[in-house]
Amino acid sequence: MELKYLGHSSFKMKFKSGVVLLTDPFDPEYVGLPFPKQKVDLVTISHKHRDHNFVEAVSPSPRRDKVFVVEEEGEYEIGGVEVTAIKTFHDKNKGKDRGENLIMMIRNNGVTICHLGDLGHTLSEKQIEKIGPVDVLLVPVGGEYTIGPGEAGELIASMGPSIVVPMHYKVKGMKADFDVLKEVGEFLDKNSLEVMLEGVDKFRIDANTLPENTKVVVLGSTNGQP
Repeated sequence: MELKYLGHSSFKMKFKSGVVLLTDPFDPEYVGLPFPKQKVDLVTISHKHRDHNFVEAVSPSPRRDKVFVVEEEGEYEIGGVEVTAIKTFHDKNKGKDRGENLIMMIRNNGVTICHLGDLGHTLSEKQIEKIGPVDVLLVPVGGEYTIGPGEAGELIASMGPSIVVPMHYKVKGMKADFDVLKEVGEFLDKNSLEVMLEGVDKFRIDANTLPENTKVVVLGSTNGQP
C-alpha cells in the first residue's frame, strides 16, 4: 500500500485492491494549509473539530455512490479494508476539556496501521492490549491539544511499532491558533529513534519489508511544510 501525508493529521492510503482511505481531512481556511479535494472510498474522523472532520473536501471514488464515513466506535469493513474505531479522549480529563477521540486501527494485506487521532492522554496497558500489534503508528507529537514529544516517545516504546510517522505538529503557514504546537524536530531530538526516511510526502508499505526495529518516517519537506 501507499501512504501519503496531506498535512496535520490527514493521510491518504491507497491499497492494492484500489480502495482509497482518507484520515482526518481538515478545513484549509481554519488550519492555514492547502487541502485539495479528494476522491476516496472511505474517510475516518477521529473527532469533530474543524481541523479533523472537513468531509466537504471529499467525494466518492468511481467505485462508490457515496463516501463511507467512520466516525463512531465500532468495527467496519469496506472493500477488504478493515477499520476498528476505539474510543479514547482528547484530553487528560476523560473528555471534559476537549471531548472524545477515536483511535483508528486500519488493517489490510497483512499490515496494521494505527492512527491515534488527537489522543490527549497516555494509554493504559489494557488499552494497548486492546489495540494489539501495530506495524505503522501515526502519532501526534505537537503537544498542547494532544500528547507531546515525551509522551509520544513513551507510547512508541510501549507499543513497539515497526514504523512511526509523526503528525499534528507546527509547520510554516499554519494559522496563529496552532502556534502553540511544537515542531517535529523537538520530537526527534527528545527520542532516540532512527530516521529511516524524510523529505518526501509518501512512501510504500509492505508486510514483507517492515523494519525489525522501530524507525521513524518524517513525511513532508525538510523545512516542515507538508
